[in-house]
Amino acid sequence: MNYKFLFIFVLTTLYVFFYQLSFDISVDSSFYSSDDKLWAHRVLNPSDAKSLSKEFNGVEIDVFFNSKLNCFDVKHHGKFSEFTLSEYYDVTKKTNLKYWIDFKNLSKINANKSIELLNSIFIDENSKNDVIIESKNIVQLSKLKNHGFFISYWVESFHFIKSFYSVFEVKENIEAFVPDVISMSSSSVDFYVRKFPKYPIHCWTNGMTNLEDKIKIQEICDLNNVKVVLTDFQENFLK
Repeated sequence: MNYKFLFIFVLTTLYVFFYQLSFDISVDSSFYSSDDKLWAHRVLNPSDAKSLSKEFNGVEIDVFFNSKLNCFDVKHHGKFSEFTLSEYYDVTKKTNLKYWIDFKNLSKINANKSIELLNSIFIDENSKNDVIIESKNIVQLSKLKNHGFFISYWVESFHFIKSFYSVFEVKENIEAFVPDVISMSSSSVDFYVRKFPKYPIHCWTNGMTNLEDKIKIQEICDLNNVKVVLTDFQENFLK
């Protein structure tokens, strides 16, 4: 018997079965449901956000909690912060923008202070309805949901081997903490749409700025359970 062939056959069969497997999980979330799915990616300057509000319904912002100054620094990894989240919101809150806040360093240590500060910035239900907060740390993120914020669970990118088991952890976390959305890179959308066909998905399309990329972005936006797609284009070419 050719054991090598048998091993490859069994492994391939298992992988095909795994790839076809999907989970019948849904959530009743009222955060953003519009045919206009394109939002602006990584808008770290509030003046830029005000300008982009003419094109997009929402912007994505990267923030780090600064425990020394008790503020949220608006910045990306390794960059200098020019604005706090409070300053950013003061400049842009009179627009009709919605905000995807990528909370880069949410942890057990800073969760309670962060919640206090977020509650002081977004002081009522109306303002909170315009905000969704994203993090990998679903345990601490779930505390924000208890304070009236929409939450987005940042999931790992698809990996040929690792996702074979990590997707079950994602499933368990979704069932345990019920995030409003799961979020991921556009390169992983097909995988997660197949795995969670009824769950709302947000994604980002980093570096996709060519004419051909517009076609791919359009295809992603056409997926039924994809609700928001971040783009680096400065115009909403799907309007």
